[in-house]
This record gives sequence, structure tokens and C-alpha cells, in this order.
Amino acid sequence: MALAASYIRTEPEGALPTVDEQMAAIQAYAAEHGLDLVAHYEDLDAPGLLLYYRPGLKEAINNIKELEGWEVLVVAEPRCISDTPSALHEFVHKLSLYGNRLESPARPWEDFLADMKSYRRAMR
Repeated sequence: MALAASYIRTEPEGALPTVDEQMAAIQAYAAEHGLDLVAHYEDLDAPGLLLYYRPGLKEAINNIKELEGWEVLVVAEPRCISDTPSALHEFVHKLSLYGNRLESPARPWEDFLADMKSYRRAMR
């Protein structure tokens, strides 16, 4: 069983699912894919643009660098990380550098990784 962490973000406009809806989706996904949720991060009422001004996400990033107690970060939807594709690709790249991955019921790691690589090639 792989160790995993959950990440929940809500935003003031209410465009994202509620905390309870996100947690239910994350827990169902984790159970279905044999993931043991050992950590939880959240940023409530956080806008979707800049990643590094969110304390919960920043803590998750620091933990993959220093503790590496989990290998998968599970989100209910990709836009829970960011509304901006470039920020999402940057985050996926950082996870891949440390051997971690992002997964969601809406999108598997392989799709996140392929999109990030395509984006980085296009930026060259």
C-alpha cells in the first residue's frame, strides 16, 4: 500500500467543491487505488493562481523535500491545485523531481506528467 497525502483547497467564490465533497472524493479514490492517507494539507478560501502563497501547499512541498513520508498527493480535481495550467505544470514538475506524484479521480499521474512534459517542451 502506497503512502499518500490529501490536499484540499476552497476559494472565496465557491467555484470548487466543498471541503466535505473533496474529502469524500479523495477518500474514495485512495480506497479504490490502495493508498494509505497519512497526511492532510488544506488551504481554505485560497485563490487559484499562485501556489507558493498557500501555507498548506507550501508545507506539502517542504515535506516532499525533507520528510518524504508519502509518495502520492491526492486532490479531488486538478484545479484544486491551481486554475492556471502553467502553475499546475510547475507543481507536477516539482513532484516528479522528488519521485512523488499527483493523482486525482479526474486525472491519473501519467496524464499530469505527459501534459507537463509537453508544456515544458513548448516553452523551450
